[in-house]
Amino acid sequence: MIPRPASFLPAFAALLMLAAQPAAPQETTAEALARRGAWDLAILSERLGKLHAQAGQGLLAERARRGLAEGSRQFDALLRSTAAAASGETRERYLLLGLLWQDYRAWLARPATRENARRLAERTEELAWVAGQAARAWTARSARAVSAAQAAQASVLAQRVARLQLLRRWDVRDDAATRELAGASLQLRSSLASLRAGAGDDAEIAAELQVAENQHVFLERAVQDLAAKPALAQPLEIVAKTGDNILESLQRVVRLYEARELSAAPAR
Repeated sequence: MIPRPASFLPAFAALLMLAAQPAAPQETTAEALARRGAWDLAILSERLGKLHAQAGQGLLAERARRGLAEGSRQFDALLRSTAAAASGETRERYLLLGLLWQDYRAWLARPATRENARRLAERTEELAWVAGQAARAWTARSARAVSAAQAAQASVLAQRVARLQLLRRWDVRDDAATRELAGASLQLRSSLASLRAGAGDDAEIAAELQVAENQHVFLERAVQDLAAKPALAQPLEIVAKTGDNILESLQRVVRLYEARELSAAPAR
């Protein structure tokens, strides 16, 4: 008999332990919708501030005003449904988010002036932070669910970068906001690259992520143009548009990952 190496038995035992462990449970439709709703609230927290700044600066202003009205209705509906699905400490976060939203919505209804934008910016940071904390409290129980959550987080960053760029052009925020913008821009670039690398051989998801990365290139070029010539309006409009285009592609990525997860679930 050929003797087994001494290291074989521990390795063999480890393999048996892994084989004995149950596979990670796959998500149900209700779980996926609840987590998506939580992240959509985080996205809307940034997006509404962005649309307010757009309206005030006359950038796609009519569309921005329609977006503010629609986004406010979506926030109301999502807050109710997501809070109803939450429990424990997560539910408490949504109670706090509801209180912040009441104050925030009143500020959104005011004219989109520079001074109002300055005050709204502080409230946006607070609302977005609480919404993000609440979204991260929803557990993703599978690799696909984790990827969907990562795409949702990148969606938040796409709106945040565009919002902070608009406020920078309006001279609303301070040096701290400039640092926040630099950090968010770096995170967005890194997140898109990570998502693209994790797409594997899924051609449909990879194609959507490629669109998002292409739009991010246009976004960064527009930012460079603004740095060279701050008075130009066209680069600022490109910032607003590409932030939305990245968001749309990433939302499709979220839904594709959710569809993959549900289709892989065993029949119940």
